Amino acid sequence: MSHRYFPDVTQPIPFEGKDSRNPLAFRYYNKQQRVGAKTMGEHLRFSVAYWHTLIGTGSDMFGGPSFQREWHKAKDPIDRAKETMEAGFEFFQKLGVDYYCFHDRDIAPEGETFSQTVKNLEIMVDFAKSMQRGTGIKLLWGTANLFGHAIYAQGAATSPNAHVMAYAAAQVKNAIDATRELGGENYVFLGRT
Repeated sequence: MSHRYFPDVTQPIPFEGKDSRNPLAFRYYNKQQRVGAKTMGEHLRFSVAYWHTLIGTGSDMFGGPSFQREWHKAKDPIDRAKETMEAGFEFFQKLGVDYYCFHDRDIAPEGETFSQTVKNLEIMVDFAKSMQRGTGIKLLWGTANLFGHAIYAQGAATSPNAHVMAYAAAQVKNAIDATRELGGENYVFLGRT
């Protein structure tokens, strides 16, 4: 287990019971405890949402970013995406979760063209596959970010512009392919499209 991005946490967060005073311990969630025919881990398939945990900058409409992310320093977008993924998998392991989830644009940077964007996603899917293999962490679900780019200001699948709608459909197709390639257990069609 790497300690590059979260060096103060050297072991996975343990279950210590309700009387624990350890701020980095589970008090009630015991992943291995059986509840009926399944463990808590099987009932409660927690996943870390990539954007909220690793990509978000803490910005709000009245100010700039408030988070300084160690993994957002590389100049090259693919290098930055790989460092972010390494930080993510380190975090997932230390938290002890079995799953993560993402929007396509969370894990792979947008390129100058749609073709380059697709290539970026393919590069990052291969990288994610190797991270999953190395850690045993799985993809719970993937989805397409059909709201972050200015092209979607008037909607994606609901856009009155046929070009935008076709672009959105192609993006969804590639996000589904990425989710499937990574063994995702589900694909999420967000209501914002």
